[in-house]
Amino acid sequence: MRIDQLNFPTEVEYDGIHAFGIGHESCVLKFIRIVREARLLEFAGRQRVSGKEIRLVTPFVPERHLNEMKTVLREVLAYPVFADCVVVVNDLGMMNYIHRIDETRRMCLGRGLIACFDYAPWGRHIYEHELPSVQKAVAQVSLYDDEKTALFRHYQVTEVETDLTDGSVESLRELQKEGFKVYIHRSSVLYGTQRSCYIRRRSSDQTCSGVECEQIEKIEPYQLWDSAGFFEVPPDTEFPTMYLRGNQICGRVYDTICDWADGTILRME
Repeated sequence: MRIDQLNFPTEVEYDGIHAFGIGHESCVLKFIRIVREARLLEFAGRQRVSGKEIRLVTPFVPERHLNEMKTVLREVLAYPVFADCVVVVNDLGMMNYIHRIDETRRMCLGRGLIACFDYAPWGRHIYEHELPSVQKAVAQVSLYDDEKTALFRHYQVTEVETDLTDGSVESLRELQKEGFKVYIHRSSVLYGTQRSCYIRRRSSDQTCSGVECEQIEKIEPYQLWDSAGFFEVPPDTEFPTMYLRGNQICGRVYDTICDWADGTILRME
């Protein structure tokens, strides 16, 4: 279960949940707020005592926040609740920094570092007319060849978090055979991360409370396509469900079987 909201309910029983990941995968401002929120840290501590795993989820970090993020990381990793925990990384620079300050710290690649054509809206249409051998190669996730896996093993990366499509299953299962645990997001698909939250872009006076950004803004691709006026929409075109959440562009998960995965990741929607 992902704890990436300041208003995450801590009085609920989570009997079927085996692990909690606290932090944020894409927003550094929200990450800092969440990992310093006493109520959430107390909840995580209780869950750890009860035998559940606690993970720290870190975001992509813009350069302007780099020094602050380093300070916060050193502070947070010293908390007892995060002792020996796996750190989910979505930034290669942060991965390198964490390894430098703690060479034994285990890490997990977040979905911000896993790329695949299938993860884009209409991704399969990019290569559907190619030869089967080309389709198979293009549908692989980016973490696949021996050199990449060797690099990440050097940094104590033993797991990955990712979205799942029909086209990416085979390469993810091959990655699993290589010894990497694979965890699948089942609450949403992450299509992309924006520079800033759509709430803040609406007004220069908007400050970050960490709460308003949980309001979902639906995107209507059909209307955007039609308003451009360049192409007529083919009658059999299916537009994906897309929405803005904070600085993320998300979509509905695909109906792809994942009973082979090492675990699934949920969040409170």
